[in-house]
Amino acid sequence: MIAIEQPESPSLLRRSTSIFRRLSKRESRPVLPVSPGPSPLAPPRKLQRRTANNNLNSKMITHLQTIEFSEKAPAVRSPRREVELRKRVLASDMRTMPFTASPCVQTVAWNVFLTPEQAYSLVMGFRPRETDDKWFIYSEGPDHSGKLKVHFHRSWTGLKIAELFVVIDLKGEGAGKIVGIKWDGSDQTNGLEQDEAKYMVSTACAFVLEIDLENGVL
Repeated sequence: MIAIEQPESPSLLRRSTSIFRRLSKRESRPVLPVSPGPSPLAPPRKLQRRTANNNLNSKMITHLQTIEFSEKAPAVRSPRREVELRKRVLASDMRTMPFTASPCVQTVAWNVFLTPEQAYSLVMGFRPRETDDKWFIYSEGPDHSGKLKVHFHRSWTGLKIAELFVVIDLKGEGAGKIVGIKWDGSDQTNGLEQDEAKYMVSTACAFVLEIDLENGVL
């Protein structure tokens, strides 16, 4: 009797072993870190030409600020007593009295420098608008040689208190100088003395004309 050898069927155990080996080899491979590469670039965009209509229809938001300018020139700050279009005060603007015929009316020299603005204020004078103003001041001159007289009267009585003798430089910028003072030292002024008369005139000029004579004393 002849024995016939049959091929052996594949074993399940051997097959499972080969699968295990394959899996083992895969797991033993080192896992390489993935380096971050450059991000993929976006595909180029096709530029579109803007038409004139698109520019006209586009809306813009802007911030508007309105600034108003005055057409008038800024007013220059004038002295407290000075008014626009100042008119020269005249002797006839108020009722006044001259110096009394008394030996107490005296005249002395007084040397005070005047700026053109101060000389101008003395020429223009002052007319009282209120009772508290107290003074009425007007001038005569200047003549061709620049001589000017400035008269100081009490506003409520018209009594003449003092008179200044001024010389103005007519050929220059209009500066001047007080060269003398005359005042009433009688009983009507309570025996006003020289220093008191100068102080009273200086105070009157500072109060109603806003000029400081003391700074110009030479």
